[in-house]
Amino acid sequence: MYNASYHDQQSRSITVWGEGAVKVTPDTVHIIMMVNSRGNELNEIQQENADRMNNVISSLVAMGVPESSIQTIDYQIHPVYDYVDGVQTFKGYEVVNTIRVTISEISRVGEVVDTAVSNGVNQIGSIQFTIQDQSEYYQKALAQALQDAETKMVTIGSSLKLPNRPIPVKIEEQHVAQPVAFRAVTMAEAGGTPIESGTITVSASLKVRYQMV
Repeated sequence: MYNASYHDQQSRSITVWGEGAVKVTPDTVHIIMMVNSRGNELNEIQQENADRMNNVISSLVAMGVPESSIQTIDYQIHPVYDYVDGVQTFKGYEVVNTIRVTISEISRVGEVVDTAVSNGVNQIGSIQFTIQDQSEYYQKALAQALQDAETKMVTIGSSLKLPNRPIPVKIEEQHVAQPVAFRAVTMAEAGGTPIESGTITVSASLKVRYQMV
């Protein structure tokens, strides 16, 4: 993609966009897990939920997950109602305790999920694969983007039969939202199913204005 501007002989310019992308294997994973409890007596449900979550956390710590890597991110209590012929009937309470588990051993994701489910987790929210430090890979993508812009400019200059090679006079870094790989896991999958991380693409984009001389 490029734009050409011809204001006068001294200010003619061509603007091109350069793109770069580097595929990276994730090195960190965040697993969202919930313990969901229902019943009629709120105090009893809260205690039962707390016991199950403590059991989950203890089991994860026992397998080597640092306790500092286990964080409570949400705790909710809801009344539960049933609706029959438009009539609302109170059915009890629901308590949902949500934790986020962060690990760097990607190969152990399936094992962590299986252990949590075996010890009380009954809902898996999501599995989020990320890169702890993207700066190194972003710099590589940025270099690719600059080379891409330069290649486009050479092609354009050759096609237009420009007498001199345009020179870059302004380079603007374009914001690119870096993706995160998400994987939803159902409870049916959680029993021993391998969970693959795949790759994440780190992208960069540049807007480069070349002066025609």
